[in-house]
Amino acid sequence: MSTTTTTTTTTAAASTVSKFLTNQSPFPTYFFSHGAPSFLYKSESFSNKGAYNKITQLGKNITSNLKPDFLLVVSAHWQSHGQNLIEIGYPFMSKTHENSLIYDFYGFPNYMYKEQFHTKNDLSLAKLIKEELINVGFNSEIVDRGLDHGVWVPLKIAFANYNYENKIKRDDSKEFDLDIPVIQISLTSNDKDFDSHYKLGQILSKFKDNLVNIDGKELKGMIICSGMTVHNLRDISSSFNQPSQIMPYVKPFNQKLKQILTKDDQSKILQNLKDLKKDTMLFRAHPTLEHFLPLVVASGMNNKQIKEIYNDEFLSLGWGIYEFS
Repeated sequence: MSTTTTTTTTTAAASTVSKFLTNQSPFPTYFFSHGAPSFLYKSESFSNKGAYNKITQLGKNITSNLKPDFLLVVSAHWQSHGQNLIEIGYPFMSKTHENSLIYDFYGFPNYMYKEQFHTKNDLSLAKLIKEELINVGFNSEIVDRGLDHGVWVPLKIAFANYNYENKIKRDDSKEFDLDIPVIQISLTSNDKDFDSHYKLGQILSKFKDNLVNIDGKELKGMIICSGMTVHNLRDISSSFNQPSQIMPYVKPFNQKLKQILTKDDQSKILQNLKDLKKDTMLFRAHPTLEHFLPLVVASGMNNKQIKEIYNDEFLSLGWGIYEFS
């Protein structure tokens, strides 16, 4: 991606330069359903060809047309150790600022643990995110952590053109597969706290709704949240015994979620999401709520419109993809 920057006019005191400037055309935020690492290979039984193709299409549009200067990513697979703590990942041990990868999955074929996706980070941006989180009452720390599979799997599908399945090899002349910083931001430890995660979305929205002034450069950011619209691994084996191979709660929950996100009063979206906790169907669809929280984060951003741009049901999984703009 190419970065277009302009020099910000400064006052005599550099400290008075605004860190956030008006952005007339903010980028949309995307929610990706990311599945397992097998999602990288379209022919795998636990992949989803439609979701793979949609994320590939979105990735091409992002790199060719939108061209953000950085990506912030929130994944279901990183919860901090504190109820009010948001952590920000940065590769302190890397001289090239490259994000390492976390292979946080078990029992998969060996080649999946050899997958690579090369991205860089940016400490100035990480520090500014931390500062903004602390300003609104979160505890926040920058920690030495790589990208988990909830980040690198969908981003590789979106932005890289090589994988094990189609035998296309990486272009080793490139240092990075994505030439802009990628910074992962954690959830809190409390997966039932929708208020804090909605608030997290409100804060992160500053980084897409404004031009971010870093070292005199005006940067436009994009945010991607990664989870699943339905995620019940406990019922995977049980669902094979169902005649339809889709558990009975999957489609109704996907439909109810779409109603809340796209059709109901947007001013009541947080309350409507919180009301889901009174519905047993939520806990059938998400026995634990970490894969649902990235949707709550995305819902907290300054959204005028939310669109479901893809969905599918398989066994006890929902493959929803949403655009928040």
